[in-house]
Amino acid sequence: MLGTVSLLFEGLNEREIGYCHWKSNWMLEQSLAGATDIDVLVERSQAGAFRAILRDLGFRPAVEPGVAPFPSVEHYHALDQESGELVHVHAYYRVITGDSLGKNYRLPLEQMLLGGDGRVGPVRISSRAAELVIFVLRMSLKHASLVELALVRRDWDRVRAEAAWLMAEDVRPEARALVATWLPGFDSEVFESALDSLLAPASLWRRVIVGRHVRKELRPFARHGRVRAWWTGVRSFGGKASNRVRGSKKKLAPSSGGAVIAFVGAEASGKSTLLEAVEGWLGSHFTVRRIHAGKPPSTPLTRIPNLLLPVLRALLPGQRSTAVSTRLVARDEVEAQKASYPLLFGVRSVLLAHDRRRLLVRAYARSANGEIVLCDRYPSSNRGALDGAQLRLVDPEAAGRVRRWLSGIEDRLYRDVPPPDLVIQLTAPLDVTLARNRTREKSEPEEYVLSRHARSASLEFDRVRVEKVDTDRPLEEAFRDVRRLVWESL
Repeated sequence: MLGTVSLLFEGLNEREIGYCHWKSNWMLEQSLAGATDIDVLVERSQAGAFRAILRDLGFRPAVEPGVAPFPSVEHYHALDQESGELVHVHAYYRVITGDSLGKNYRLPLEQMLLGGDGRVGPVRISSRAAELVIFVLRMSLKHASLVELALVRRDWDRVRAEAAWLMAEDVRPEARALVATWLPGFDSEVFESALDSLLAPASLWRRVIVGRHVRKELRPFARHGRVRAWWTGVRSFGGKASNRVRGSKKKLAPSSGGAVIAFVGAEASGKSTLLEAVEGWLGSHFTVRRIHAGKPPSTPLTRIPNLLLPVLRALLPGQRSTAVSTRLVARDEVEAQKASYPLLFGVRSVLLAHDRRRLLVRAYARSANGEIVLCDRYPSSNRGALDGAQLRLVDPEAAGRVRRWLSGIEDRLYRDVPPPDLVIQLTAPLDVTLARNRTREKSEPEEYVLSRHARSASLEFDRVRVEKVDTDRPLEEAFRDVRRLVWESL
């Protein structure tokens, strides 16, 4: 990741667009290594040049769907080709700060920070005194919010370490002078109290009181009044909590929109392993949802029939869906069309199509709202294909009225399934998939693996980009190709 980060700051230096890595030089080393977000403050008049550099380096904008964006704050991501990691640039054109949920204060301190002439490698940094001013104000405001207080307490050791690092040099007089210059209405005694409460540190109750005094001093710079700021924080907290329950750490989405990305292929071709890897890779930056179209969740219509499935499978093993579809596919096309199928298989196929349609229609809607949906398996359009319309294998005219009716319903349900944005077809030799299946904790019957491997070779997806990835190689090599394809599709 160092390559992309270094190119970014080299480009910034070449343009001299007045930026600094301002939010926390304490975490500068981690940011340069790509371990954390890169926070940069940019001169507003140079915003166009800054965005041009990001575009040339392959950075793409991201947004937070359903939430009013913070003014003068932008998110960008790029794929670092060497490491395969995503680099996240958090760009500020004004100093927007406060608690992390509301960022309710716009402080007129841009030139104070941009005026520093220090550098760490390629990175222009603000003076330690200027950074101390920002640190004291930001941490004090966090203590004024009960919701934010829990987050501060969780990271209290890091806060104390950062305070100690900032005060390693005697910068208190310079910091006090900066406050008097850039925030002339701010009571200097309140600033001193806030600084002492963080350094000592004072008791929690004392820090809360001081935090409220700081908030009062900064009231002229508030973006919202007290009630609206509180409500904004509550809404943000609710959204983040909901997102965390769903498994995503952040609620960002590419500005170009979300996507439905389907992973298809034979049994034991590596779908689950690669899906898990992609989910972890994208989920640390974007809102990601993982679904399984091969085993869709029950709907109100199918809940009771699906509960009875284990009993029916035990009583009628010859009518299991996998067994019947395998027998039909094993025959040549003429014999298959003349054959029939058990009515139970027909009903089960229709109910499965209903569940898949509902799952994938919802996935399509969520992608339109910014989510990235990773789908294990997806219905293909060819006759009797994997996870598609099974009743097409039989000639409707030879099937009888009831079976024609069931076939028509199943066909219509699959026609209603929206197309994915990208299909990644995983391939591996038959002997490899058989060997992998034998080592699984829950292996499938060998006949089933053979059937799915044969049928996966002819998958068709109308008007959808399909990319094949060979998984008969080290996982990291396959994952590298999958990362590139996924990022290109976003």
